[in-house]
Amino acid sequence: MKKNILLIEDDQFLQQLYQELLVQEGYSVTVSGEGNDAENKILSNKWDLVLLDIILPGKNGFDILDAVTKKINHIPFPIVFLTNLDSNQDDKKKLEKARDYWIKSNMSPPEFTKRVNAIFKSS
Repeated sequence: MKKNILLIEDDQFLQQLYQELLVQEGYSVTVSGEGNDAENKILSNKWDLVLLDIILPGKNGFDILDAVTKKINHIPFPIVFLTNLDSNQDDKKKLEKARDYWIKSNMSPPEFTKRVNAIFKSS
């Protein structure tokens, strides 16, 4: 059965790149590029993985994760932040609320694919 991934990324180039990489790996991918829409999408479906950008139009990724955790006591799927933030201490604490966070600028397409596949191998 195909794994369902929600990709929340507002950069059109990265959104298309990540979506194509995931589809090539056999995943079913839903995309969103807007923060206000993302929270509803997270809550409206059963995902196997959510890849959540932090800097988004509307709500940012930190606010989205906080809102989702208030509505769902135990989130049954991993949420991974995607970021290019140069993290200060406050941001690092916020990043640690997710299962993991990946620095987009440090991640080649093969590395991205490898990390996603590793999540499913470990679960």
